[in-house]
Amino acid sequence: MPRPPSHVGRLSALLALALGLIVAPAPARAADSAAPSNQPYENRSVQVTAGEFVNVYDPSVGEDERWYYNDHTMVRDRATGLWHVFAITHAEPANPLDEKFFGHATAPSPRGPWTKQPFALEADPSAGETHIWAPYVLFHAGTYYMFYAGGTADHEAYRMHLATSKDLTTWTRHPGNPLFTDGFDGRDPMVTRVGNQWVMYYTANSTPAGGHHIVAYRTSRDLVHWSDRRTAFEHPATGTFGGPTESPFVVHRDGSWYLFVCCESGYQDTRVYRSEDPFHFTVDQLAGRIEAHAAEVVKDDSGAGQWYVTGAGWGQGGLWLAPLNWRTPVVTKGRLVSTPYYRAVVQTAPESRLVSYEADPTGQGAYRPVTDSSFRSTAPYLAVGTFGPTDTAGAARTVTVSADGTDTLLAGIPLGDEPVTVDWRFRFAPTTVDVDLVWHVTGPTSAPVWEAAWNIDSALPRLADPAGGDRDGDAAGFTPWTLATDDTTTLAVAYRDGSAWSEDNRWFNRPSGSIAWQPLWQPGGRSLPVGDLPGGTWRIGVSGTPADTGFAEALAASLNGAA
Repeated sequence: MPRPPSHVGRLSALLALALGLIVAPAPARAADSAAPSNQPYENRSVQVTAGEFVNVYDPSVGEDERWYYNDHTMVRDRATGLWHVFAITHAEPANPLDEKFFGHATAPSPRGPWTKQPFALEADPSAGETHIWAPYVLFHAGTYYMFYAGGTADHEAYRMHLATSKDLTTWTRHPGNPLFTDGFDGRDPMVTRVGNQWVMYYTANSTPAGGHHIVAYRTSRDLVHWSDRRTAFEHPATGTFGGPTESPFVVHRDGSWYLFVCCESGYQDTRVYRSEDPFHFTVDQLAGRIEAHAAEVVKDDSGAGQWYVTGAGWGQGGLWLAPLNWRTPVVTKGRLVSTPYYRAVVQTAPESRLVSYEADPTGQGAYRPVTDSSFRSTAPYLAVGTFGPTDTAGAARTVTVSADGTDTLLAGIPLGDEPVTVDWRFRFAPTTVDVDLVWHVTGPTSAPVWEAAWNIDSALPRLADPAGGDRDGDAAGFTPWTLATDDTTTLAVAYRDGSAWSEDNRWFNRPSGSIAWQPLWQPGGRSLPVGDLPGGTWRIGVSGTPADTGFAEALAASLNGAA
């Protein structure tokens, strides 16, 4: 099905992967010999979803090289009915600090056909702009207001700028620029009316120098003078560049407020949160996910009032558009498995993933989370054409559970739209969980594979391996173990030596506590042979001691037959 080319990747290999989830030993008890509880669950909800994306405009038209659109805004001319899109634009490949122009195109409908127009605005160093990002345009009292970020060398004080126009063609910078400054890279403004005031939402950090990624907001009576900053949404992830609160867009519909933000698990991962309060959203209010980057919400009032969601970005080939569905019934299915030592939520539809794993190394049933699904989830993924999980594990074709509940097989799991399926088997014991994955590749992938990987989304902040603690970034090859830890607990992941067809790389993402084991990792990608590829064997265990390298070493020794 047509969709924006992904910026993350897919897999077209297969991995035979076994992983054991093990808790640290506790005194033996009679209950330890009992079979785990393995019960089905089914949840019904209504979520925000997108229909099929269609590429409606390519800014490369008329150019000698490929060009991209990134953060953008779409607005309808009140006088003529003509639609206008304004966007960050630049020749490929991506060069964000050199994005000096706003592209401009017009069309009779959001669906097109779009006609290229001259650049709408160019960065002006005399106005304090080394580059310009993320325009947002609204109409008020006969004037069009364009808010955008003016980039500077000081990432802790990006400038929020305003330009105005009467005709959506000629733009004049406001003499009061900057309206305010903020960081880290305060940017991606979106403005809407809440009650009797204007509210600007934008992405920033809990402090201008970094910290938690947030959606900040400021209020105004006149669109020029803005209040001090407040926080509408704070994500647990920390950092500076990028982050999961980019491109915020807020919509009021049917008594609820919806916040769209990007990019949590990958370049094209827009999350939708629903709240009754336009100034307060939380991560547990998730109301949908959309595979798009820099998504904007558009309502076409010229016809039947159709809602659309857009997408664009580096390497995406321009502007994409899909119908936006506000109330899509979604059925989530899976298995809830527990013993006194652990509780695992294994989702089988509409995605296959280990949603959460909680453990109590003492066997008292006082579980605490050691994994979550806040980043890439605990699951296999592919990266095709670029880095990051573009093709993730879909719904299992069949789910088979043994009579005693100790064996559960998720068969025929598709990986995105690539010719790859996965069989994922869980073997549950009183204190351990072994998991085997076999990936079946039936044809060549749509582009070279940059990553064929299995990710562990830990809920713990510090990462380590035998090479040392406080790991972050790429590390060549595989090691006997990795771990994630906090001040009380260790989540260890052991690897069976030689069990994967290749052992290219490990990737540590410290802000999210995520660790990806990547049998295949190659910038530019390479092909995977058709057939079945053994992906490796892992064992996960939990210790009640922080930074417990001894436990991790023992776990690896047991997995590799060294007692």
